[in-house]
Amino acid sequence: MGEETNRHTAGQRELAPEELPRAIRLGLEELQGAFPCSGARSVHWNDNYVGLVIDVPVDLPTRGPVGGVDIREIEPVVLLLNRRRYPRSAPFVYSDRRDFPSSRLAHLIPTGTRDRACLCLHRGSIDDWFAEHSLTDLVERVKSWLRDAAGNRLIREEDRFEGTRIDGSVGIVVYPPAEITGEVERRWSAQGNGAGHCYLMMTILKGKAAKQYLSLEFSYRVDFAFPEQPTGKLLDLFRRYNKVFEKEPQEDRLLIGILAWAPRAPLAEYFGALPETYGELRAFCRRIGVGLEAVVEEYRSLGAQVLQGTPIALALLRPQVLIGSMSPIELLHFVVLGTDEYTEPGGGWKDEAPVHMLAHRTSLTVAFARDLSHENPARASAFTLVGCGAVGSKISVHLARAGHVDQILVDPAELSPHHLVRHGLGPEDVGENKAVALAATITSMYRLDQEQVHVRAIPRSIYDLFDHGEDLANVPFILDATASSSVLSAFIEGDGLPGRAHYARCEIADEGRLGLLWWEGAERNPRIDDLQAFLFNLGQREGVIANWLRRHREAREGARAAQLEEIGIGVSCSSTTLRLPDDVISYHAALFSIAYKQRDRWVQDGSGWIKLSLLDRDQGARAARTLRVSPVTILAAANGGSWQVRLSTGVRDRLVSWMRQAGKNETGGLLLGFAHRKRGVI
Repeated sequence: MGEETNRHTAGQRELAPEELPRAIRLGLEELQGAFPCSGARSVHWNDNYVGLVIDVPVDLPTRGPVGGVDIREIEPVVLLLNRRRYPRSAPFVYSDRRDFPSSRLAHLIPTGTRDRACLCLHRGSIDDWFAEHSLTDLVERVKSWLRDAAGNRLIREEDRFEGTRIDGSVGIVVYPPAEITGEVERRWSAQGNGAGHCYLMMTILKGKAAKQYLSLEFSYRVDFAFPEQPTGKLLDLFRRYNKVFEKEPQEDRLLIGILAWAPRAPLAEYFGALPETYGELRAFCRRIGVGLEAVVEEYRSLGAQVLQGTPIALALLRPQVLIGSMSPIELLHFVVLGTDEYTEPGGGWKDEAPVHMLAHRTSLTVAFARDLSHENPARASAFTLVGCGAVGSKISVHLARAGHVDQILVDPAELSPHHLVRHGLGPEDVGENKAVALAATITSMYRLDQEQVHVRAIPRSIYDLFDHGEDLANVPFILDATASSSVLSAFIEGDGLPGRAHYARCEIADEGRLGLLWWEGAERNPRIDDLQAFLFNLGQREGVIANWLRRHREAREGARAAQLEEIGIGVSCSSTTLRLPDDVISYHAALFSIAYKQRDRWVQDGSGWIKLSLLDRDQGARAARTLRVSPVTILAAANGGSWQVRLSTGVRDRLVSWMRQAGKNETGGLLLGFAHRKRGVI
């Protein structure tokens, strides 16, 4: 009788098979067939869930459970199946014992009730796992979990200590974890390793820059820990600031949070339940050695509760470094809703004041972004991007998200509504200068790491900068994404290229079928126009290039002949008449970004390079090719004029050989390539 009353399902009404949804009835029949001695049955749990109760045999160690943990030969388990969502969603799995040893076991999902243990059976999404497995597989996994619990094998030796798993949080707290754990370490050292507390300068995230952290009900950012108690003048300033912006939902609010830490003694207890009321939170803190009542009394006497929700972070020392962390200090985050409804006449919070869990998110830093992008931290470099249109904006953001945040952005134009079809910015930036808005977007991504971000916007024409070379001085790379022939000519002629900057140009041609990244060689040899000549010549034997040039010739001979007097490389994505979708732009821009990350190899080689990205909109992406172009031979005009002849590798020797063979015989001459009369180049 005692065993039965010790179950969570004691007193729950057993359900007949005909009362069950069809999928759950089939699941029960599956368990009864797979485990005939388990006593599998169904009970009413609540209006949303059916409980399937099953007694699971456990393979205990020969000498009994390790460390005397109370795992038994038969463990009652209840599977909670959602009446409407099963089998699309996996069941919750609970021990059906009220005295299950939760505090000694890892891999539990904390609940709001201390005597209800929810088993964590999968390191990823249990729903994803269950999509490919059956209820029988799930129970077998439960058996393995219980066997590992009895043998002290829930945590592998290489796993370190498993921190408390947070499911169902109502919000997040954003901060670099090393800053808070470091603060606790410093306070322990200064205050003799005992329990203590301090106050945190925090922001409740509501503004535009905070949207990256999810739009949850309670989302906070930790700015810093106060070295001393905040003064009344500062708190009054907070209240006045919040009052000014209380009707501005897009503005962040300031508040004071509490950071309290337990004594510096390792605590091995696992938390199978977490507090849901202020009374439970006080009891929880007493268990870990934190006198929360005195901390809250001081907090309220200071007048530090400037908003109704108060974030409280608890720090405690674990026996080992935590999984996924560099510290043995675990941080648990709560928010107490000390509203008027839950405040005593004397000012204290009532025990029934709601408490919600908050999940931690590491703030985005440049180092973190580079790590997530699998970038080598030593390879970041500064560059200037000329042209922040559709292609340029995508390249800039791609590189910024990979931690390349030393950028100078040059563009004189504003973002117009039609640009949103292809641009990397959103509707909130319409009317803003493209370079300025792009720089603000990148900066907001790394809001807590401003010292590492060096993004500067120059909202002027590149021609203005040619007269002020100091604005672009010491920049190692210039990426030209303007699709402007005049800008290209200015850079080719060298009027605006500062110092020894390496010049590259990104373009899209042939109605989006071709992406072209031109990369000049060392000392600008080969130059962009040399690379163009190489590519046009390649059209004699490469079908992709030949087809592009053929389509261009046909267009010239058609109705648009007047607009196409030269080979049209590059497209201006500012045009409202351009028919080119965003995914085509993004495809080529992504390959341009990837190619830029290979710059070290290209620079060291000293050659010029052409990166071709090929796209067939009917058949999908076809290929990406990289062409190496050797330096050219440059011959100056013998008569002292300004003209020069630029010859591809080996051509000069071949010409000399032919001249010797012909001797004094007239050959009629040779067509070498093409001539640019304004530039004085053959």
